Amino acid sequence: MTLEKVFAALVNEGRIELTGDSVLAKDLRFHGIEIVGDEARLPKDVRLLEPKKILERLRPEASEWLSSLRLLAHVESTNQCLMKMAEHAPIDGRVLIAEVQTGGRGRRGRTWISPFGRNIAMSIGMGLACPSSGIGAVSLVIGLAIAEVLRTVGVRNVELKWPNDVLIEGQKVSGILIELTNHSRPVEIVIGVGINIGARGVLMKGVEHEVADVADQIPDLSRSVLAGEIINLVHLYCREFERFGFRAFRDRWLDLHAYQDRRVVAVSGSGTIHGICRGISLSGALLIDDGEELIELIGGEITIRKG
Repeated sequence: MTLEKVFAALVNEGRIELTGDSVLAKDLRFHGIEIVGDEARLPKDVRLLEPKKILERLRPEASEWLSSLRLLAHVESTNQCLMKMAEHAPIDGRVLIAEVQTGGRGRRGRTWISPFGRNIAMSIGMGLACPSSGIGAVSLVIGLAIAEVLRTVGVRNVELKWPNDVLIEGQKVSGILIELTNHSRPVEIVIGVGINIGARGVLMKGVEHEVADVADQIPDLSRSVLAGEIINLVHLYCREFERFGFRAFRDRWLDLHAYQDRRVVAVSGSGTIHGICRGISLSGALLIDDGEELIELIGGEITIRKG
């Protein structure tokens, strides 16, 4: 029996017999599924995604743009799935959402764990009428969109970490992965969004660092409603980005910048930089004052400098 078959049965029936497969049972527990005897059960607090409810939240312009909304019980990676689709057909307007992804990826090859029914694991195909060389700041724009949606539904203490992490009280609640599919006009990208919604209890059994969770503040938040609002704002902001570039978003991004004017350590391909974070440029580069000059960082990782 495969994970795919089990997850499909959980969506359709809410339970399935495992016939004593201890390895499969261990995998299912890792993804937040209850195991009672030889039976896998959908946890009682999990509410499955509802396509109708997602579509009902869409604004007219987003609804007109959307060409397909596909909900999957299980996929290795929603981004990978859309990237494969892009090899054969346009993906602008296509959205994939999974109850669980078992091979989710973050930036720089990291794994993104998404427990079953306790997350948003979504990929959005987006066409952008701008040259591929000018889309480097898109991830910052998408991060801002996610942060503003969370604030709109009532989440407090939402911040942004360059380049594309969304934080709650300093801990990561959402990650974004942007992948370019081609270099033609319009450029097509895959926008991967992961958000913890009820996942923290499961995640803390498998990760060594603290994570944030939307459900800690809003335990009854509908994932379907949230998914619809994310599609709305991502679509709107991408249209604005086409017209005005990142300059239209920079001030709003800085208002939520978690590391503004703080001492940081930045690690990139060119080495390690110690300095004070002075914000971001109009192109989306991170600005670090190392005491001698203002350095523009276009890629890398930053952490708060201790001591």
